[in-house]
Formats: sequence, C-alpha cells, structure tokens
Amino acid sequence: MVQDKELAKAVAAIPQRSEKQSDTQKLVEAFVDPGILPQIENINSQIIYGRRGTGKTHVLKVLESSLKVNNKICTIYLDARTFGSTSQFADVNIPLPSRCTSLFRDLLGEVYNGLLDFVVNLGGPDVDKALEEISRLGTVTTEPVASIRQESATDKQTAKTSSKGEVEAKFAASAASVSGGVSREQAREQEAGSTYRFEYSDKVVFPSVSSSIKTVLSLYDAQLFVLLDEWSSLPLDVQPYLAEFIKRSFLPLANVSIKIGSLEYRSDFGVNTPNGVIGFEMGADISAFLDIDDYYVYDRNPAGITDAFANILVRHLSNELPHGYMAALGIDTGSKLASRLFTERKVFQELVRASEGVARDLINIFSKAYFVAHRKNRQKIERDAVLEAARQWFEQDKERNLSEGLRAVLRKITDEVIGSRKARSFLLPRELATHSTIQQLFDLRVLHLVQRGYADKDKPGVRYNIYALDYGTYVDLMNTSRKPEIGFEELAEIDEKEYLVPFDDKRSIRRIILTRAILEQ
Repeated sequence: MVQDKELAKAVAAIPQRSEKQSDTQKLVEAFVDPGILPQIENINSQIIYGRRGTGKTHVLKVLESSLKVNNKICTIYLDARTFGSTSQFADVNIPLPSRCTSLFRDLLGEVYNGLLDFVVNLGGPDVDKALEEISRLGTVTTEPVASIRQESATDKQTAKTSSKGEVEAKFAASAASVSGGVSREQAREQEAGSTYRFEYSDKVVFPSVSSSIKTVLSLYDAQLFVLLDEWSSLPLDVQPYLAEFIKRSFLPLANVSIKIGSLEYRSDFGVNTPNGVIGFEMGADISAFLDIDDYYVYDRNPAGITDAFANILVRHLSNELPHGYMAALGIDTGSKLASRLFTERKVFQELVRASEGVARDLINIFSKAYFVAHRKNRQKIERDAVLEAARQWFEQDKERNLSEGLRAVLRKITDEVIGSRKARSFLLPRELATHSTIQQLFDLRVLHLVQRGYADKDKPGVRYNIYALDYGTYVDLMNTSRKPEIGFEELAEIDEKEYLVPFDDKRSIRRIILTRAILEQ
C-alpha cells in the first residue's frame, strides 16, 4: 500500500500549517474535535492557549466557518503577524505609544473591512445608516485627532502728544496789532494679535470606535466575533497596551466577542502599575481556561489519543485524494488506516507517542516515516521507519532551535532522568514552572507538560508539575537496553510503594524531582 502513487502524492501534499489550506471546507473536514469547539462557540471573550502545531489556527478557522452559517453574525479572522511594519518592531527610537497606536489602527482597519463586507452583503433598509457609521469608524481609524494650539500672542500700544504756541506783534505809525495761535497734535496707536497652529496627535478616541461599532451591529441585531490569531508574534512590551485598547473599545460592548489564540509562555496580557492594570484582568475581562495541549496528552489516555490521531491522518489524506479513493482502498476510519498502512497497531502507537500530542509533529513524522518505507520498497510502515523519522524530525525541527545553554540544560535533565533513572518523566516544583529555561524547553516542544499541580501527600502544601522528555531525546535508545522503561504504561511489575503520582489507572512513576540547580547553566 505504501507504494500506491496516488497515496504517496497525498502524503506529500498534506499542508503542514492550517493557514496553507486555502479551502475552508477541507479544513473543516480534516478537523477532529476532542471537545474544544463546544467550549468556545459562545459569546464569551476567551484566550485559547496551545504550543505551535497543536491546532490553535485550525480551531479558530473551524469556529469561523461554523459562525458564518448564521447571517446575524459578523466574523472577522485576524492574523497578528500581518500587523505593523519592520520599523515599528525594530526601531527602539519610536515611542512605545506610537508603536501601540499604529498596531491598534491595523486591527481597527481589519474590523472596518469586515463590517463593510458584512453590511454590503446583507443590504436591507438600514444599509445607508450603517455605511455612514462605518465611514465614521474609518475616519477614526485612519485620521489623527486635530487640535488648535496658541503658539504666540502680541500686544502693541503707541501714544504720541505734541503742542505748539505762537504770538506775533506788529507796530506801525497808524496802528498796532497783536495776533497769536496755539495748536495741539495727539496720536494713539494700538495693536493686538495671536498666532495659532493646528496640531495632529496620533491617538484613537475609544468612545467613537465603540459607538460606531455598536450602532452598526444594532441596526442588524448582529453579533461581532473577532478571532485574533498568533497574538504571541507581537512584541511583549506592546502586548499589554494592545490588550488595553481592545478592552476599552470592544469588551464593553455586549454584542462583541473576542477570541485570541496564543502561546501561554510568550504572552503578556496585562501589567500592574501604580494606577491599576494596563491590559486584561484575567477572569474579569477575559477568560483563559482552555489549553489545547491538555487534550492530547498521550499518557493520560493512550487508546483515545491513538484513535484521535488516526482519524486526523485519515481525514487529511482523504482531502488530498480523489473523491472516494480511500473508500476504494477499504479505509474509512482511522483504525483501518492504522491496520492497513502499518505493520501492526503498536507501530502506529509508536508514531502517536513520538508526536507527543502535537498534531503538526504527527503529520511531519508520519510523512517522513512513509517515505522511509517507500524508499525501502516496503508495503507497510515498520517500527524502524517510525524511529528513523522521529529522530530526523527532532534533529531538524527541535534540536536546531536550541541555544547552547538550553542544550546543556536538556543534556543534564536527560542524563538524570533517562541515564540515571531509566525514566522519561519527572516532577518539578510548581514554582519552577515559570523558570525561563523550563518555559523555553516547553515552548520548543522538547519538554511536555503531563499534569499540573500534583500534590505530594508526604509534603503538604507542596505541589509539582509532571513533565515528560520528548521522544526524540531518547529515540536512539529505543532498540537498546538503555531505553527508558518507566513511563505511564509500563508499570505492571513495579512495586507502587516506590512510586509517586497516581493516575486514573492507579499506576505511578518513580520519585524523580528536579531542583533549581539542574536548570541553572
């Protein structure tokens, strides 16, 4: 089956990023929902967390498609990577308020375009009023605020007074005469004036923005959903201020909902100042309870995650194959794909484990494993092909992004957990979860969060997070005696008294607790 030409073309054609799929219907058909969509298909403003490749964009795109079915809903999907310009991000000489305002204008420009399309498509008796309000919004969005400022004032007064007197006397034999005159001259001059100039300030008047949006939506009894993806691509210093602008302009409106997709450890939605919080107050302004990573933790539900990822693959392949092609091959479910394309189900489970709950990693490792088998002229994908693909993907996508310092720390953790304990999972005191090294290793997908807030009964008040090392860190050991033997599923023969961290199946892992010292490099 691996040698099937159409199937090989389909494997190579699977888009590695959701935004690369221009056909929205294919995105919808490829979506396998573990229970996320019902939690976000509502009017609440929410933040959706998840590492790169877990499916944030896919979820938002499917939500957009679902909402657009209702013609009373205006849905606007925005990619924050398209905001701003290079100079705004790189030029530190540009004042922070100017950078923030410019980005907010970009966001408002997209909202303006979305509302304009919505109104034009719907039409109706109130279309002229709506277009007038949208025009006002466009003015607020694009034009700076003008004000008049007195620059100088002049006041000149001049006074002049003069007087003149004259007496003349004449004598003659017959008569005598006397004549005289007095003249007075007075002048007064007064001048007053002021000079003014127009000043233009690059600011946005929030009430004007809110008023225009509210009026347009009220005319159509409509709801506005703004789906803002890739938030973490914005500079960290700008994020709280952009959040403040959104809070002032959109969140007070009952008929506007904001959904934001972001990486948790690269987000800063609010900062505390002496005058209060700038940005969002979590829980009060917006909720952030949903993390896509939590839905695909293999160790919590191996069988369920295996089936879910099998369905993801079969749907992506079906999108790239001619209509009915998969059915002709006798494959209509993920489990049938796993049995037909892999030598056994355990080999497919190895692929799912190697992906560590990240859908994009699943697709990439699967593609590499497929072509390893194709190159060797195999009919099915064998375990060795999966191991080789996992090793290649780790080296090409993950390890190369690690700095020398992060590599050294990862090596220390690997030596301690895998080398000394022959395990793949460990405990970390919860206060170290915010340590920059842990955050970076987690963000780069070489550490995976299995469970938050485990309480140690022997140490009341002390809580831990449980992490697992990436499959790629020990893939080279899988065919050797040094492979990790202690995880969440290989524990039947182990005395539970030696172990901690019970799960639903009552199995445990060894007490392996990492301290701050191992993270310092």
